[in-house]
Amino acid sequence: MPQIKGDKREKEIKIRVNKDEFKQLNDRKTTKSLASWMRNLCLGATPIIRADPELVRELGRIGSNLNQITKHANTQKELDSHILQGVERIEIMIRELIEDNKNASKNQ
Repeated sequence: MPQIKGDKREKEIKIRVNKDEFKQLNDRKTTKSLASWMRNLCLGATPIIRADPELVRELGRIGSNLNQITKHANTQKELDSHILQGVERIEIMIRELIEDNKNASKNQ
C-alpha cells in the first residue's frame, strides 16, 4: 500500500447510501477505491469521465484508415481526389463520434 503524503488520515466520515446510489457511485468512480475517488472529487479534483469502449474501438478503426491513406499518399508522393475524399469522410466520422459522446455524457 502506498504511503500517505502529509498527515496521517485519522478522521473518518460515514455516509449511508441505498443500493442504487452505491451502484451509481461505483459505476462513476475513476479509481479502484471508492473512498479515494470521493475524497479527490470532494477536495477539488477534476473528475475524469471514462471513455466509451465502443468509441475507443471506433477511433482505432478510423486511425487505421487514416494510416492507410497516409501510407498511400507517401508511397505515391501525391494526393488524388480519392484520398482527399477519404480524409474528409474520416473527419466527418470523428466529428460525429465526438458529438455522440458529448450527448451520451450529458445524459448520464
